[in-house]
Amino acid sequence: MSSGVFSFWGKGKYTVRSIIIRCIVIMIGVVITGFGAAAYVMAALGADPVTAFVQGMGVQLHLDFGMAMNIFNIVFFVIILILNRKMINIGTVLYTFTLGTFSQIFIDMLGGMMGPDPGLVIKIVVLVLGTLALGVGLGFYQSAELGCGPSDAFNQTMAKLTKIPLKWERIIFDAVMVLGGFLMGGTVFFGTILGMVGVGPVMAPIITKLGPVVDKWAGTVREPEPAK
Repeated sequence: MSSGVFSFWGKGKYTVRSIIIRCIVIMIGVVITGFGAAAYVMAALGADPVTAFVQGMGVQLHLDFGMAMNIFNIVFFVIILILNRKMINIGTVLYTFTLGTFSQIFIDMLGGMMGPDPGLVIKIVVLVLGTLALGVGLGFYQSAELGCGPSDAFNQTMAKLTKIPLKWERIIFDAVMVLGGFLMGGTVFFGTILGMVGVGPVMAPIITKLGPVVDKWAGTVREPEPAK
């Protein structure tokens, strides 16, 4: 069988087999991330920076959270399309146009499960589950290595254009998201801090452990790290 780019059993990252497997992993990650965002919204104890900003957008534009999330992602997608289109990949497109929809589905589900006036314990449990879900979901998404989300692509692009180290650019971005979300009516509370410090430690090991597994499923040989 040919080992060309579109050979199903080839070893390249963009073979049909590899793309199918990676897209499945991406969509699993998007669904889990959607649950995480929904959990933050429904816990109402403060949301991670992006979710808080999107909440505020929804308040100001009189939109449900899912639609506001889709608009948020599409805006950043267009910005990246203009400034640095090489950052866009299949995963970027899937994330941009589906995350808001899944988030809204889970918001509706959680609303029915939690009832109109959930207690503080239930809210805390949902908040913790949301933090874990965001870390796991984003870990799945990024382990597929078919592009990053539009806001992450924006951060990387701005860091490159401004020569500001990425970690500091991300801090500035998160601060803008939190302030903007608060001013527009998003929920900013201790859950916001949990989202800022708790998602990364969950996400990082998922990427590290799952990445090689995805490569194996996809029939892709991962290049060894260069010697230092």
